[in-house]
Amino acid sequence: MLKTIVGMCLLVFAAAGGARAADEPAETLTKLTVERARELAAIKGDLQLKVASLSSEAAAELAKLDGRLFLNGLKELPLDVARALVPFKNHMSLGGLTSLPEELAAVLGSRAIGNTHLNGLRTVDPASASKFDSHRGSLYFDGVKSMSDETAAAFESYRGSSLVLTNLTDISDKGVISLARHKGDVLVLGITTLSPEAAAVLGQRKGKIKLRSLTSLSDEAAKNLVQHDADLTLTGITEISAEAAELLRSKKKVDLPKKFHPAAASKGTN
Repeated sequence: MLKTIVGMCLLVFAAAGGARAADEPAETLTKLTVERARELAAIKGDLQLKVASLSSEAAAELAKLDGRLFLNGLKELPLDVARALVPFKNHMSLGGLTSLPEELAAVLGSRAIGNTHLNGLRTVDPASASKFDSHRGSLYFDGVKSMSDETAAAFESYRGSSLVLTNLTDISDKGVISLARHKGDVLVLGITTLSPEAAAVLGQRKGKIKLRSLTSLSDEAAKNLVQHDADLTLTGITEISAEAAELLRSKKKVDLPKKFHPAAASKGTN
């Protein structure tokens, strides 16, 4: 009788412990079983996990999630795990990765649907950059501050939704021209200056251009840039001539700082 009671108590304790493990918030999980991954993926909405490792089986379950997936705790991403995540159709953040081997870039670059955030990278080499030709979502490299001409040239054949390099400031004119030629819908750069030559190539782009960090623009560069026929964001401009400002304002799709709008300019003269 005593053994039976003890046994029942142990079963109840084990069941309670299992329930607590299953109910543990996703944000605090250090390990993720296939079963728990399946449960989390069944819940619609964004999912943030800090797990440092992930099995390919658990990754395959997470790929079914209907929401954004944040896996910024992963410092490394084995190829079999990356392949299991490829079918995921939404925003996927891998901000913990600090290196991007060519083989891994090839796997991530094969994503036909969904955006890929690789904001932990400080640099991208040309071989890895060339592997994103088949990527059709948006690519985010917000940690990249400098880029070689060779890497920029490798991105020319990129045809995804957006190429986002918000903090890219250290790049040559040649590099900017190469990035301007990529076939994606949106180009976001962190450059603070723009030469007339690079502006002329940007002006030929079919997609949106966002240069929020650009602080100055010469008259010649402005003249070349207004040839652009899609949305152009220049909200960081602090120095520009009245002629260039008027020229840019003549294009309805150009977003300038408020101080360069006609109403603000007239107030400044009173």
